Amino acid sequence: MDDLILFPSARVARSADSRYCMPAMTSSNQISGYLTEVFSSVQGEGPYAGCRQLFIRLYGCHRRCRYCDTPETVTAWQPAGFRPDSFRIEKQAGAGYDRETRSNPLTADELVKLVRDFDHPRGLHHSIVLTGGEPLMQTGFLAGVLPGLKRAGFRTYLETSGDLYHELDKVIAHVDIVAMDIKLPGATGNESAWGGHRHFLKRCRDAGKDVFVKAVVSADTPDRELDQAAAIVAAIDPSIPVILQPLTPFGEADNPPTLRQLFDWQARLAENLTDIRIIPQLHKAMGAL
Repeated sequence: MDDLILFPSARVARSADSRYCMPAMTSSNQISGYLTEVFSSVQGEGPYAGCRQLFIRLYGCHRRCRYCDTPETVTAWQPAGFRPDSFRIEKQAGAGYDRETRSNPLTADELVKLVRDFDHPRGLHHSIVLTGGEPLMQTGFLAGVLPGLKRAGFRTYLETSGDLYHELDKVIAHVDIVAMDIKLPGATGNESAWGGHRHFLKRCRDAGKDVFVKAVVSADTPDRELDQAAAIVAAIDPSIPVILQPLTPFGEADNPPTLRQLFDWQARLAENLTDIRIIPQLHKAMGAL
């Protein structure tokens, strides 16, 4: 059965714990999962910015970052045991906010078929993005979806908070690209997960995956947090790209860094790393999903 990991408190879990897992519904002996939306857009973050991708947003997240722009996916902000009974999907790829509602849950085969139908013309999308929330909270479902996507000829792209390394172990063989966050407490308002991030990144590098690290930074980000993040990357492979993503104001998070701060941080990290880029959220500037 699938594990939809539901953490009952706001504290950050270092790894998935079976005490907090709930079995998902099954259909025809297939594991089912819960989505919040499906849409086609450009990647707006990191080194693949500008690539057309198909986004599959899964429900559930063990964090509650201060700047989160998808609060409907955060487990701690929903009633205990909640799982959405529907998700939103564009009426056609690239239709933007012209969307319709479909029912949850879906089986892995149903989602793969949806992706195949949506990828029109064939090959339009650079890759299929599994995002959230935190998609690794539904690893049982992903363990069915990811191989199906690979068999259908798609490249797979995982967007993750980068700390649930035990869950990553269950699906990494079927992931091509890993967009891994290092969550900085000064920006997120959460406690740190340095150990989880270190284990996660090492697993990605050991598996030979195309991986990069993204850190959202705010005006309140202390230098010591960036030093800690840089030390984790440098100890594993200093050539791994590190993206400094300035916070985009959303809700109560209204303290983006200054340009001077960004340039100073880039120079600071360059003392130990070889590929540090400053990349704002492109899709937000475009007004895209």
